[in-house]
Amino acid sequence: MDAFILHLIIVIVSAVMVITFSIFYVIGHKQRCLLDWTIAGGLFLVSSTIGLLSYYVTLPYWLGPAAANGLYVLAHLGLLVGLRRHFQLAPQWIPVIYIAVLVFFIHYIPGLLETLTHRLLYIYPLLMLISISTVITVLRNTKQQTLLLTYYPLMLAELIFFGQQLVRFVFVAFDQTFPLTELGSQLLLESGTLAVIVFLTLMTLACCLIVSRQQQAHLHQATQVDKLTGLLTKPSLVLQASQCFNPDSQQQKLSFLLVEVADIERVNQDFGSNVTDDVIKHVADIVQHIANVQHEVFRLNERKFVVLSTHFDLAQLQGLTQRIHLKVACCRLNTLPKEISVAVNIGFALQTKDDHSWQTILQRAGAELKNPTLQVKPQQQQGSKLHNIMSFGLHS
Repeated sequence: MDAFILHLIIVIVSAVMVITFSIFYVIGHKQRCLLDWTIAGGLFLVSSTIGLLSYYVTLPYWLGPAAANGLYVLAHLGLLVGLRRHFQLAPQWIPVIYIAVLVFFIHYIPGLLETLTHRLLYIYPLLMLISISTVITVLRNTKQQTLLLTYYPLMLAELIFFGQQLVRFVFVAFDQTFPLTELGSQLLLESGTLAVIVFLTLMTLACCLIVSRQQQAHLHQATQVDKLTGLLTKPSLVLQASQCFNPDSQQQKLSFLLVEVADIERVNQDFGSNVTDDVIKHVADIVQHIANVQHEVFRLNERKFVVLSTHFDLAQLQGLTQRIHLKVACCRLNTLPKEISVAVNIGFALQTKDDHSWQTILQRAGAELKNPTLQVKPQQQQGSKLHNIMSFGLHS
């Protein structure tokens, strides 16, 4: 395959990149990073088109190679800009444009003006630096290992491109017998264009994968996490409980503790939905704090919360119940009148050998809400002491 066909393929792949990112943006993803990547694809398209024209006509020096190389570097930086915006960092378009302009004017430095070799010796390291910066940006801004898997194709594309540029740099810098023309040697030209084709193809697929996975994460967030309290919702409870329940285990027993906000309908009627939301959020924060972060807390419905654990025994569940009661009694909401206090009903159940499903345990905990066995009536003068005791959560 000759060099002209390879350049033509780069033009086609660049056009596909522009079209793909544009479609992804239009059909509903509406993420600004897609616009950045579309611009980057357009820059690749313009740069490769200039290279293609050089096969037919003699281009002025300012257009090819000066402008073509400047646009090519800017295209790579544009991919990094889009990635930064994806991670909600400052995109920094202005600085990267300055870099591209600097690349353009560097072509007029004496020594670079006359020889292709010297121009390549500064362009290759710059491209390698951009690739490494892209990989570092991903590693620094991806906290969870499971999310990092989404970015593997992008990092792979950048590292492959980095390796190819490094090999080309070594050849140009240390092999004095390597022939270079204005279009480059046949080996350098074909390997370079093939590398760009692979790079653009992988980057298009990788960026689309990133956006798709982010959309899935947002959808999961909307269905699995309660917006008001930040707690996991019932679908997450079903999944977690199914994984934790083991009818044959006597060492690790599943337990549920249900917390129900009392008289929430009356609060809603008398004070409105905003105050109701404040009450629910207030109780959710208390339950999450007292239960400790290592145990799962879920919002079962509008007024009920569930604490799931495999580490509590009966005494700990009783202690947790008392702590939540006391904490709710001691902490008042400023949005409620002084004569109105928040109250909760609490019921819990611990796995027994007769339980054949986690739903049975949860039903027993729900039955305890209607027949509470523990009544806590904290005295007003004990409030400050109780607050200090309960602020440390539950300890076994």
